[in-house]
Amino acid sequence: MIRFFAGHPTAANLLMIAFVVIGLAAAPSLQRETFPRTEPSKVEVRVLYPGAGPEEVEEAICQRIEDAIDAVTNVEEVTCEANEGVARAVVEMVEGGVFDRFTADVKTEIDAITDFPDTAEQPTIRQLGRTDFVASVAVTGPADRNDLKALAWDIKERMLRWGGIPKVDIVGFSDHQVRIELKQGALRQFGLSVADIANQIKRQSVDLPAGRIETRERELLLRFADERKSAAEFRDLVVVSSSTGGQIRLGDIATITERFELDEDKIVFNGKTAAILDVTKTESQDTLNVIDALNAFLAHERATGPKAVELAITKDISSIVRDRLDLLITNGVQGLVLVFATLWLFFGLRYSFWVAMGLPVSFLGAVALMSAIGYSINMLTMVGLLIVIGILMDDAIVISENIASQREKGKSPLDAAIEGTRQVVPSVFASFATTTCVFGSLAFLKGDIGHVLKVVPVVMLLVLVVSLIEAFIILPRHLF
Repeated sequence: MIRFFAGHPTAANLLMIAFVVIGLAAAPSLQRETFPRTEPSKVEVRVLYPGAGPEEVEEAICQRIEDAIDAVTNVEEVTCEANEGVARAVVEMVEGGVFDRFTADVKTEIDAITDFPDTAEQPTIRQLGRTDFVASVAVTGPADRNDLKALAWDIKERMLRWGGIPKVDIVGFSDHQVRIELKQGALRQFGLSVADIANQIKRQSVDLPAGRIETRERELLLRFADERKSAAEFRDLVVVSSSTGGQIRLGDIATITERFELDEDKIVFNGKTAAILDVTKTESQDTLNVIDALNAFLAHERATGPKAVELAITKDISSIVRDRLDLLITNGVQGLVLVFATLWLFFGLRYSFWVAMGLPVSFLGAVALMSAIGYSINMLTMVGLLIVIGILMDDAIVISENIASQREKGKSPLDAAIEGTRQVVPSVFASFATTTCVFGSLAFLKGDIGHVLKVVPVVMLLVLVVSLIEAFIILPRHLF
């Protein structure tokens, strides 16, 4: 094979061009993100139990969830956190299971629980690991927390309409509440009890299906939607009426305010109460594209919005990706220049140029293979690329030096290229095998750490395989 490519310059050049062109075409399709993509394996079950302490939540919610999950197969581990008013359970699937089927099994068992407390809300079940965190934005301005939350919702909606920002969550607020404080004197005056008021509220604040109407063309679903959600709507609720048309409204006998369940559940940024907008993405979005869209949106908001409202990025995970990518490019360029300059001193311009070309050709070939197997540019794949920068040039230097040595012995250019390459094949492959054994063992680690670390040896081996092809097939043809 070495003789064939050395004797056929067109074939060697076409192979090199193929690596470069396919790599350049595949590079834009590689997603840039923080960590490698791993198959999701965890399901979260959350149950709200208003007014209950952690001990009561543990006994009434967590124990029932854990008992129900015992009936689910392929469960690796179940953990349940009991906090004030809420239980959060995480169910992890064993490695190799079918995640969608596992999620359905968990949902079936949780829905079958019938002995949750009456005041506990319906469980919410969701898959974890479907989104990746990108950045957090702190919003400050209004002193009133209700106004601040309303502002945060407005900014969130504008973010999503801006484009390029896939998902935004608001944090920094506990559950919203409407507090109704009844006046004892008014209750005695009208002969009402707390139970009477509660029943009136229950009857007049409902959101329930009301049946359906079938016609020849379509089917209409009916719903009675009169659920009251704001303090103003509750103030207008009629609690007492007379035959002559007189009415007593809830606002006449009660003080009604809107507030948050836990006053202490708040975030302070630079001494001001803040709302936090957490920006996340799915695996189909690029982290750096998302942060660029977010920065463009924030610049527009700062220029056009009220001066009293401040928007600041408090956590930016994308900066790690950008810094590591810049480091990779910088190290690659520095290595290329140093190798070229050093070889130029000893072998001349042509030798140094074609040896240095092995670095971009190998990287572009590896990029094409990474795209084919679904890898992304992330912290771990870039670690593999950084490590391999210093390794892949050794093979080309050894081969070029031996070819130059054969030329000095008086052999023809073609024979020198063939013989010089053939002599170092065993030692180069031995070096490749050693590297494979040392780093390849990382690919066999189990669990979450194994899924994350295995990309390092895989990326290294992809680059080294392409560099071997370049060094044994392409390089000899250019050195005579």
